[in-house]
Amino acid sequence: MAAVTLPIGCLSQAALATPSGKHIALEISSDGDLLAFKPDQLSCPAGAAVHLTFHHTGKYVSQDHDWVLTRPGAAEAVAQAALEASEKSGWTPAKDPRVLAATTPCGKGQHVSVDFTAPPPGDYPFLCTTAGHGAVMHGVLHVTPG
Repeated sequence: MAAVTLPIGCLSQAALATPSGKHIALEISSDGDLLAFKPDQLSCPAGAAVHLTFHHTGKYVSQDHDWVLTRPGAAEAVAQAALEASEKSGWTPAKDPRVLAATTPCGKGQHVSVDFTAPPPGDYPFLCTTAGHGAVMHGVLHVTPG
């Protein structure tokens, strides 16, 4: 299992010192070879230290997937920016302030993870930024009051 910590957007390494003291482990996967997350809804309390593990469960489709958390209302714009960033950058726009956390791309059968501090309460979209996947491979992280 590859562990990856990415300081992206406003959730930098310094932000990982959580005031809530809560530590949450979340797991999500691709829905086999379908372009979908399973589950497509996650939740955690605001301010928690989150360790999210993503598993690409595909067996036949060889395209990579990733998990990218965005600010509310920014998922479509991030998906477009990912197309412009292309595969050379791992499909995730570098230092994009609309991206709150992201895993690296992973191939079928692989696991990747990311550590981040949960943002303030609200509903935060997540998506796969591999070309064209975000239109159907997306979900919501529900952040509850700490």
